[in-house]
Amino acid sequence: MQVVADFPCRCGEGPLWHPESSLLYWIDVDTGDMFSYDPKVRSAARVLQGEVIGGMSLQADGQLLLFMQRGQIALWGPEKGLQVQRDHTPGAENTRFNDVIADPQGRVFAGTMPESDQPGKLYRLDRDGSIRVVLEKVGQPNGMAFSPDRKTFYLTDTRNRRIESFRYHLDSGEIEERKTLIETPEEHGQPDGMTVDDQGNLWLALWGGSGILRYDPRGKQLEKITLPVHNVTSLTFVGQSAYATSAGGAHRPEAGEQAGSLFQLETDLSAPLEFRSHIQF
Repeated sequence: MQVVADFPCRCGEGPLWHPESSLLYWIDVDTGDMFSYDPKVRSAARVLQGEVIGGMSLQADGQLLLFMQRGQIALWGPEKGLQVQRDHTPGAENTRFNDVIADPQGRVFAGTMPESDQPGKLYRLDRDGSIRVVLEKVGQPNGMAFSPDRKTFYLTDTRNRRIESFRYHLDSGEIEERKTLIETPEEHGQPDGMTVDDQGNLWLALWGGSGILRYDPRGKQLEKITLPVHNVTSLTFVGQSAYATSAGGAHRPEAGEQAGSLFQLETDLSAPLEFRSHIQF
């Protein structure tokens, strides 16, 4: 395990690999910054400032699809810059999107943060640009993933410390048969971002738990990987390297000397590339 980008992110999140540019993108939700990391030359840079982004997916044409505050959705690329496509989302005007994932057909599932006057929700943005709520009253929707056979959809509820599983319908994008697969122990903090490897194991970043938990597809804990920061927020695979984001950069050293940094962990496993969104606005 090593630090590959020592930016003191207040809330680093959303690592996403861009195969064409061979860059890993991630965000600092609290500051509105977006960064990129080039593993070939081991160089990181800030590429966008001042835009509050909760999550992002990779569009078919290579642009990033950004899910932002007040329900805004925008496209971004290094050449075209930021292009707002939807200036608000019904029911999300007073909150922000939190985490997102594209499905195998190019739709995007997106959670929203709970607010004092409304619960967290899970939306689905369809390929034609229409959007609707698919789950009401989620404690705090966070990391999402699909099983390798594309039959199961996983959703993290951070506030309730659980991972829920759903039967996923590839043709329609519908989810049903909601079940609690994992309840994380209180001593491990709260589950945050998530990914699934080629063998179907779930990797959970731990907010307040100083590490990552790995579970098998049945929900049995396999191991805990410890990181030297209090809040680990999300992770993704690039080949057999797992890249993990973290938070707490404004509270060093209490949150860890390297809090907010991007970490690289070498593993003997790999994961499928993230699905691409195919949204037409």
